[in-house]
Amino acid sequence: MLKKFAISIKKISLVTISFLLFFVIFDFIFSNYIFKEKLDLKYDCFEYKNYIFKGQDYHDYRLLKNCEAIEKQRTVKPYKVYTDENGYRYSKKVRQNNLENIVFLGDSFTYGYGVDYKNSFTGIIEDKIKNYEIYNLAVPGYGIQKYYYQLNEFLKKKTTSKIFLILDMTDVSDAIFRWNKIQEIDTPVIKSKHVIKSISDFEKFRNSNFKGTRLLIYNLRNFLRFLELKIISTNMGSQDRALSSEIANFTYKKLDSDDKLTQTDFVNSINIINNTFQKISNLAAKNNANFYLVIFPWPETLINGQSEFNWEKFAFNLCSKNNCKKLINFFEDFNYIKENNQNWKNLIYIDDDVHFKKFGNEIIASKLIKELIN
Repeated sequence: MLKKFAISIKKISLVTISFLLFFVIFDFIFSNYIFKEKLDLKYDCFEYKNYIFKGQDYHDYRLLKNCEAIEKQRTVKPYKVYTDENGYRYSKKVRQNNLENIVFLGDSFTYGYGVDYKNSFTGIIEDKIKNYEIYNLAVPGYGIQKYYYQLNEFLKKKTTSKIFLILDMTDVSDAIFRWNKIQEIDTPVIKSKHVIKSISDFEKFRNSNFKGTRLLIYNLRNFLRFLELKIISTNMGSQDRALSSEIANFTYKKLDSDDKLTQTDFVNSINIINNTFQKISNLAAKNNANFYLVIFPWPETLINGQSEFNWEKFAFNLCSKNNCKKLINFFEDFNYIKENNQNWKNLIYIDDDVHFKKFGNEIIASKLIKELIN
């Protein structure tokens, strides 16, 4: 009995080794003689840079130029991201140099986090509006200090007739906790070092000679991600972390010393936003561009209101003081959806998240398109 078992194991091992050897040989031939172009598989388009100032580590990041990647997000299926020659997310449509440019400033909401670009509000606008060229300067995790930097860099190379700044509630915490402006460094930076992994000689050899294996693993990983999403959606139940946060609760909660964002932090952050917004407005005026401010509510804001800090009034005053062309406010639009649809959260926002689904992006795009064509 043991002898038969040993023979079976030996046969299985021999078949397995033969298959692996055949696969390795085939992959080597495929990588060097069939699929000769460089295989550049990415899961994001971020590029990092480290700085040291007075012994303290800082880092910055931006989007790679001419990048193609497949991003993933916890409760949505993986989606493709493309960037242009400037490092801006776009649809891969060929740009027309003879059109007026429209610039969008913002963070992950404006970037289109969680959706294909065609389903983001900037992508929808690009598809519907043919007499403007759309430039989306947004990057996930950016704050108002970076919006100013992005716009200033853009205007060194190009012109724009309209600038839309999408002010998100994360901008409050980002302004005070995330981005630091140091005089010796030209861009706002984050106070920490980002570990940048170097590519070993073995990895270079593997990437050049095992393209078939990498393609297989790449697609298998995306398939498993899809299955994981199905399991998460099935077991999520009624718990939705997007309905309560430490980021947007300042509109309805009195801040104290135990909060991540204290009252002192909040006041300092509002001052940073005021000052930087004025700089952006001045830059727009200097370049003869109409400047628009866009705001929208988070799910928890729709539920709990603005008894402690009215974001709408703040945005109105911010715009009035700085000669905005117009404040475009989506609080009423989103609240109407909430009051007339029991499943409003699932209609507008990604599951267990505050970013927009296609429907939420369509609400934003529709109103901005009306503003552009009128």
